[in-house]
Parts: sequence; structure tokens; C-alpha cells
Amino acid sequence: MASKFRVGDLVWAKMKGFPAWPGKVIEPKPEVKRPSNKKPMHFIFFYGSENYAWVFEENTFLYATNKDKFMPASRIPKGFKEAVEAIDEALEAMPTQMKNRQNDLPSIDEELATIFPERPEATKSAHRDYTREPLTGKTKKMKRKRLFKNHERRSPSPVLVDGEEPPVETAADDAETPEGATEQKMPRVRKPTQKKNELVKKAIKHATASQSGPSPKKIKLGTPRKSPKKPRMPSVRIPSELTTRKPQKNIIPTPCKIGFLGLGIMGSGMVRNLLKSGHEVTVWNRTIEKCKDFAALGALPGETPCDVVQSCDIIFSSVANPAALKDLVFGNCGVLQGISPGKSFVDMSSVDVETITDINEAITMRNGRFLEAPVFGSKEASEDGQLVVLAAGDRDLYDDCLSCFEAIGRKTYYLGEIGNGARMRLVLSMVLGTVIAGLSEGMALAGKVGLHQEDLLEILSLSSLNCSLFRSKGYAMMENSYNPRALLQNQQKDMRLSLNLGDEVDQPLAVAAAANEMYKKAKARGYGTSDVAAVFRAADI
Repeated sequence: MASKFRVGDLVWAKMKGFPAWPGKVIEPKPEVKRPSNKKPMHFIFFYGSENYAWVFEENTFLYATNKDKFMPASRIPKGFKEAVEAIDEALEAMPTQMKNRQNDLPSIDEELATIFPERPEATKSAHRDYTREPLTGKTKKMKRKRLFKNHERRSPSPVLVDGEEPPVETAADDAETPEGATEQKMPRVRKPTQKKNELVKKAIKHATASQSGPSPKKIKLGTPRKSPKKPRMPSVRIPSELTTRKPQKNIIPTPCKIGFLGLGIMGSGMVRNLLKSGHEVTVWNRTIEKCKDFAALGALPGETPCDVVQSCDIIFSSVANPAALKDLVFGNCGVLQGISPGKSFVDMSSVDVETITDINEAITMRNGRFLEAPVFGSKEASEDGQLVVLAAGDRDLYDDCLSCFEAIGRKTYYLGEIGNGARMRLVLSMVLGTVIAGLSEGMALAGKVGLHQEDLLEILSLSSLNCSLFRSKGYAMMENSYNPRALLQNQQKDMRLSLNLGDEVDQPLAVAAAANEMYKKAKARGYGTSDVAAVFRAADI
């Protein structure tokens, strides 16, 4: 069967558990495996989210002709407005010929001719023009369509019998009478009495008078009846308060000069939000190219960590692991060499308690101030300023950093003495890791016993287990799409550190230990730099 869509078409794509979303039919990516289902499917790029997936053709619709149908009137999903704006820009940029295709839909007869090519009458009926044929002989009784929501109906067309005259009908739109046509009287299947005939005429007159518009005229034999105009749907206007990507924050930036070391997945989003909120930020990263990107946004580039510390009042850091943090602080031209009385250092990395304790001692011995503030959340949360900050250590420094924490997070917790931030972060990472590992095993088992994984995710969404984590990671597993939002190797590192934390206090962590083995297996298979959802590759054997 021929496909209704081709590469380049702008569409609405509907996946189970999600609203219809603006997208574009693109060439399939070799790294994304096509589901085994035999139904026609298309590879869709989703605007706004920058994701792509296989979508059934029956759940795919042309964008321009279905915009009013799929635009929500309320409860606008996050990123939906940006997606609509992006696809509208793509539609405007299209050549005229491509634009016309986006508004063309095949007729029902043409679709039937495509679906049933073996039927001899299918090809003929696909190009037949019924409007030019005279209304002669017996005709089948047509089903009446309700055209108005207020239940006002037109008078039904009676069945014509050979030798009878066609009826006098009324229409909502003016219909002109061609020259030479003669007016016809109302037909009667049964000969009505004069009294009944008068009642029928009064009813027709009352019905037509109650409708707004021009006075109806009689339709002559052989004249094609004009279809009544459908009422135009009002354009959907999205309230501005529903289209914001994240809550508006009224932040008064600190007058202190801010430094930021590390522009990875999490650090990049935090720096952008610091700049947006009006903070003066100097940045440093091991790869200088990233510093240039942020310099274009208003940040000042630093040559070394020591230079950033010397030129700023409060310095933040966000790196991948304990080894990277120790090298940043204790290495050549590191943080410690620039620390002097009055300097403040805040680490936001996910590391173990021992590393945090050593750095706290080194900073305070040089009369500097230290605060640990690891963050919990995804790449999207970092970009939207919706992270959770887990601070511990110097309380005065915590108060001085509140404007920065408000810019990068939706909630900040002060947990007391040094080490508590690291402990809380590792416990949260352990829970997150075991949940994702459990979901991956469930998805693998469903596939092995012949169940549809998409059905599993839909049922989960209708239960108390419904959450954005299951939806995002579940569909990533189903589609083998592992664009990194949280690196698998970092999750495995946190699982290892949380197990070490349990050993220190003799706490059994059997489930977490089993989950850690799955992450180690996926990492050994080459998925360390993929998204954490790639742990599914360790379960799907």
C-alpha cells in the first residue's frame, strides 16, 4: 500500500501517552531500530524536543490541515509553544509547491482506490464527477446529516419514484436558477390531504425563517446543490501564562563576582541561568571552545581555575567525578592556589563524603569558605532552572549564594554539616538507578513474552506508577534512542559510591548492588557516554 506521507512533510504525530506533537517526516536514523510491527510507520523528528521516533502512519496527520484539531485550548504541555513556532517557521520557508502539498488531502474515493486497487470500480469512482450527472431514475435514500448543534434540521428529501417530480427544497446559501429550467412542485410518495400539505408548508417556512442568512430560493432540476458552508472555527489563542517554559523568577542578583568551573551537561545549563538572571560570571572549562560559546552570552573567559578564583568572590564547580574534582582543586594552577581570605568555593558535583571532607579542610586552612551543594535533576531541569540544590557547610556562605541557587534551582535545602549534601545525593542516585534498572528489566521481559512494550508503558501511566521518568526512559528504551541527558557512566559511578557509603555503616544494599552490575554491563558494552536509559541494553539479551 502506498504511503500517504513522504520525507519532508510537516505533520502532527501522536504516540500513546502523549498529546499530538508537531513534527517532520525525515529519513530514518541508522542507530534507531524500527519496531517489528508490520503496520506502516514513518520516522518523525519532533520540533521543540529535538527527539525523533518511529510513529504509526495511522497516528500521523498533515500539520496545516489539522492544526485546529490538535491545538490544545488549555493545559499547554511544556515546550509545545516552541514546537508550534518552529514548525510554522519551517512551513513558511517551504517552496510553494511543497506548501500546497501540506494542504492537500485525498478524497475518500481516492483513498479507497489506493487501498483496494484490485476492485474494478475503484479506479473509475476515484475520478467520477457526480455533480454533472442528472438526477434521474431511482435513487437511494441518503442519510441525513445534522449540520447544526442546536438540532435545527432541514426538511428531509423524500424518495423519488419513477414518474414523480422532484421536491422544492430550501438551502442556506443562494442557488441561482439556470436559464430554461422550470420550477418543480413538491413530490408526494403518498397523496396527502390539503390540510396536511398546508401544515408541511408552514413547518418548512418556520424552519427556514429561524435560520440566519439570506432568504432561501427554490432549486431547479439538474442544478447541483451547493454544500452548506461550515462555520469557521475560531483561532486558538494560547494564554501567555500557559506557554512559559518555566516559572518566572524575580531574582535580585548578588553584587559578588561569580566564577564557574566546568561546563558539562549540568554546568552549561546552570551558567546560562546565572547569566539570564543578571549575575556577572567568569567561566573556565578544560576545552576552551565551550568558554567561547558562553563568552557570546556575556560570560568572561578565564585562563585557569586559579585565575578565575583570583578574579571572583564566589567560585562554583561542577565536574564528573571525585578524581576530576581533586585535580581541579589540588592540581597545577588549581583552585587551592588562588584561595585567600575572603574567597569562597562551592562544589556542586556528585562525589563521595571523603572527597568533600578533604576539600573542605584544604580550603578552610587557607582561610577560605567552603560549601558543598550537589544538585539533583536532569539536563532539562538544569536548562530550565528547576534543579534541587542540596547544600551543607558554611551557613553564611549559603546565605550569600541564595540568589545563585534561586537562578539554577526550584528548591534549595540546607542539610547542616559538611558531608550531608553528598550523602543525600548518593541516596537519591541509588533510588533513581534501581528504579530505571527495574524498568529496563520489565521492558525486556515484556518483549520476550510477546507483549507490546508500548502497552506496558500506557498501563503504567494509568496507575500509581505514572511519572515523567517512566515515560521518557521507557520510550527511549523501546525506540533504542539514547541521546544523553544523564550519562550512564555517571549513574554507575553514583551507584558505586552509594554502595561504598552503605559498607561504611554496614547497611545491606542487595537491590542496588544488582542494579550496579547491570550498569557495569551496559558500560562494558560501550554505552557509558549514552543516556542512563541504555541500561536496557544490559537487560535485553
